[in-house]
Amino acid sequence: MLVLKRVTLGLLGLVIVLSVIFIVLLAPKNKESTEKVDFTISTNQRSAEISQNLETKGVIKNGFAFYLYLKLISGKILPGTYELLSSQSASDIAGQLASGRFKVAKITIIEGWRASQMEEYLVKEKKLIQLTGLTKLAEPYEGYIFPDTYEVKVDVTSEEIIKLMRETFDQKTAKLRITPETVILASIVERESLGEEDRSQIAGVYANRVRQGIRLEADPTIQYARGSWAAITKDHYKSVISPYNTYLNDSWPPGPIASPGLKSLEAASAPAKHDYLYFFHAKGQTYFSKTYAEHAAKVRQYF
Repeated sequence: MLVLKRVTLGLLGLVIVLSVIFIVLLAPKNKESTEKVDFTISTNQRSAEISQNLETKGVIKNGFAFYLYLKLISGKILPGTYELLSSQSASDIAGQLASGRFKVAKITIIEGWRASQMEEYLVKEKKLIQLTGLTKLAEPYEGYIFPDTYEVKVDVTSEEIIKLMRETFDQKTAKLRITPETVILASIVERESLGEEDRSQIAGVYANRVRQGIRLEADPTIQYARGSWAAITKDHYKSVISPYNTYLNDSWPPGPIASPGLKSLEAASAPAKHDYLYFFHAKGQTYFSKTYAEHAAKVRQYF
């Protein structure tokens, strides 16, 4: 009986010692550290390998102890890229890996950008190099990928980000009467307007021209066809052969030329009612005219 008691006490003591060691190994590696470590988990990667990689990266004290902890709590792990600290405890890290609190990037897509500008910004400025090739996937949805500020996973795919921006477009325009022509008009207005005040007026000009069978003659459509927002000359009116050249083709171009913001979409959904057929910008102002003679006179006066 005495021997059994001693064995029991010995086992209890061993359990206590092992528990203390286990707790120590799962404690933060460095409570004072503020260094952030990017840690990527691949799809179907085993928890044993993940645990060892965490130790190798210097995030935790002991990979085997972390692995046992995951098994004890039946911890699931979601693949992705995380931002971790060695000042985190094992339970904190396990919770983060299970909840999918991924490292994110804050991106701002500007109103009036075309798909190629989005790719350049995301790849070159935000360093999301996996989005190389975004333009080809996004161009069919030109005009329907909403310009806004987003938080996305740093390993977001082109398909995911396009889906996010298209869903945002649907949400933002849910109360508007949206047709393909509305989005085309909104994209032109976005490139033509100087500010919120003239959007509806400009939309009204183009709506009037289409209604009267007059070509749009919108400079941004030629710029889109040329692949650059650089200023054009009168020579480009006839030299740029493209269905997007509204100086050569009747009615609307085949599709939107940029991503319009909500204000331009609202303006295109409800163009101002007036008799203007012409407009131009000079010295920060927009001048509207009902006839070409009036338009030409104002150009001579204000330019």
